[in-house]
Amino acid sequence: MMRRILAMLIFVIGFFHASVFAASMQLPRSFSSEKVRPGAASGPTRVAVAIWVADIPRIDSVAQTFSADIAYVLRWRDPALAHGEPHFKRYNLNEIWHPDWQVVNVVGSPARSFPEVVEVAGDGTVTFRQRIFGSFSQATDLHAFPFDKGSFRIQFITVAQSPAEIRFVPDETKVNVGLTPSLGIAPHLTIQDWRITSHTARVLPFSFSPRLEFASFVFEFQAERLSGHYTVKVILPLLLIVMMSWTAFWIDSTMAASQIGVATSSMLTLIAYRFSVGADVPKIPYLTKLDSFILASSVLIFFTLIEVIVTSKLAFNERLDLSRKIDHYSRVWFPLAYFVVMVAIMLR
Repeated sequence: MMRRILAMLIFVIGFFHASVFAASMQLPRSFSSEKVRPGAASGPTRVAVAIWVADIPRIDSVAQTFSADIAYVLRWRDPALAHGEPHFKRYNLNEIWHPDWQVVNVVGSPARSFPEVVEVAGDGTVTFRQRIFGSFSQATDLHAFPFDKGSFRIQFITVAQSPAEIRFVPDETKVNVGLTPSLGIAPHLTIQDWRITSHTARVLPFSFSPRLEFASFVFEFQAERLSGHYTVKVILPLLLIVMMSWTAFWIDSTMAASQIGVATSSMLTLIAYRFSVGADVPKIPYLTKLDSFILASSVLIFFTLIEVIVTSKLAFNERLDLSRKIDHYSRVWFPLAYFVVMVAIMLR
């Protein structure tokens, strides 16, 4: 009997201590128990955004992605968090109401530099700062590759709030110090083969369907590819291979083996060269300008091979004058045809 009474007393005391401990761990209802959207009764909550682009190290046309290092600031006002003191109070992000945002076109999990905390001023102004580095997907039109331009974006969306609940706006405190529209970009970027021509930030609702929209804020920049690498290392050697095939027209038709050898060597060199540059060009279902260059060069070298076979056959059949005349005209018409085709490709 005494053991039962003692066990019951121990149970009651333990339950009492557990209840007191649980009560002591509860956070104030003002910022934890009730996460109510500020200003819900008067319309959408204004969320000010400012973005600083620290670096854009790479644009990968083959993978259709680009890398970026950006810092951003979100600011909104929550009267329920006002504390009237001159200093800031800090809370974990998940302890208070906040826009449930994410980057819609991020690839994988980007690296974050700062902890997920907010600072709350005395009047209830909430400030969240974060810096992320990662890869972002971006489909681009590569018809003009390697002389192409592109538009690239990083798009923030709120996955739980519509434009009627959240309204993104440029952060006026950043606009006042020269970040217009609340956007800045580092003057020196590490990217080598592209040039950033312009950049902007704007509010752009994100739509999954005509009846399903989410609030969204977009950072967008325009860039053009610096084609010097492809001009010097791809297109110029390609021109030299084609010009090498034309030397067959200056070899006398009686030397058929030499003519055919030059044309055949040019074709084999071009095929090997095409495989060597294959890793640097995107795998897409349409022809780029570089693809058109290579295809036109291949066709012209093939016609060169056909031409030397025909003139060799004529010379073998004792029609040497005609074969030499064809070679003579080919010295002009083949380069002229190649020039016209190249200009047409550049202008399309």
